[in-house]
Amino acid sequence: MKRLLIIFLTLVGFGAFAQTSIDAEMKKLVNYSRMTEKNKTSFKKQREAQIAKWTEDEIPPNFRIPIELISFRNASARYYAIYNPRYKMGVGYIPSDLVSLYEQEAWRAYKKYGVNAPTLSIVLAQQFTESAFNPYVKGDEGMSIGLPQLYYKTARMLYRIDRDTWKSFFAFNRDGEHYFLSHRMQVRFPFEFLPNIKGYDSQHKLDGLRNYNGFGVEAFAYAEKVMTRSLMYEELFAKYNMVPLDTTNFRENLFGLINMSLLSRNLPELPESSLDQMFRNIVSGMSKGKIRKSFVERYYVSVLESDPLVLDKKVQFTVPATEQDFYLLVEDGHTLYSYFADNQQMLDALNAPQNSAFYLYYKQGRKIVKISSYKGIGNKTIFTNVKPGDKIFIPPGTVLKAPESDLSIIIR
Repeated sequence: MKRLLIIFLTLVGFGAFAQTSIDAEMKKLVNYSRMTEKNKTSFKKQREAQIAKWTEDEIPPNFRIPIELISFRNASARYYAIYNPRYKMGVGYIPSDLVSLYEQEAWRAYKKYGVNAPTLSIVLAQQFTESAFNPYVKGDEGMSIGLPQLYYKTARMLYRIDRDTWKSFFAFNRDGEHYFLSHRMQVRFPFEFLPNIKGYDSQHKLDGLRNYNGFGVEAFAYAEKVMTRSLMYEELFAKYNMVPLDTTNFRENLFGLINMSLLSRNLPELPESSLDQMFRNIVSGMSKGKIRKSFVERYYVSVLESDPLVLDKKVQFTVPATEQDFYLLVEDGHTLYSYFADNQQMLDALNAPQNSAFYLYYKQGRKIVKISSYKGIGNKTIFTNVKPGDKIFIPPGTVLKAPESDLSIIIR
């Protein structure tokens, strides 16, 4: 049996969206306590522009993202992720510098395509999974770009099929590299991608992208992430919006966007039977308060999670020596160092065999030098490859701390 140790932000001020004061709304932001006066001024401008677009574009309340799900972000401020221990999965708070674009584009797509447009929750799940809402990120050695991680080969294919449509979204520079024309077009891309690609697919125009090498672990893992996250967003929107979105074709559009994303990355499409089995497992796990994680129909692992044991803030926790293992889920907005009572215990934890994928290192020119001891390090700057969302094994006797958060122990 394992125990998953999670340190997470305590969220306060949740309730129906009825605040009229921007100052009062701002206090509901997950990172409000870390905002400077300059940040607060920036958010007020963002919020005022957002509210103005509600009126200008006649965006109905059910297409507005609740303030409780927004995290302030600009060029210098970080946004946060929601880690739900019940689902062993995280979704991103919607960054305040993009939130208005998501609202506008979701409403625009719904007016244009009706229930055939992917819902806001599906697009948010896909873009958080692809880029963690970073419009500047490049993946696959520079071959994938932006919020939707548009793959180079897919971009070329779209230009070949329908240049007139896609030239307003992205272009190619003199070196042949593709780039999006704006953040808005990165947000809009999946709302147009799914309805349009469905039409292309029916005419067999995507055969050049298809992969016939069978179903791999990567495709299943990607599908499960997007599916779980889209359902989490749906659950959160239902909690804070009085009127739910029209999700008549939710399942069909979710499956469609997952397969179109797989196809665009030269991964195999998943058959509807496999996606449907996965969907049923996730829905069942959410509705029963447990997760039955499956690799489609190949194997099943039943996971029962207890209610969290919540400790007071600023309390140190010593991992006990038991037959159960303890893991730390690293939260966005926190450094690895912030969880440990001292740096030596952090290094000892990373040196455990169960953490072979993680390490500390320093840079020597362009070379990365991994370290297993602080001896001889001197005043070198130390880095780690641990990132938010990683689960770190914590050996017995390790002292953890939660200087600004609550500790929560989840028994698996």
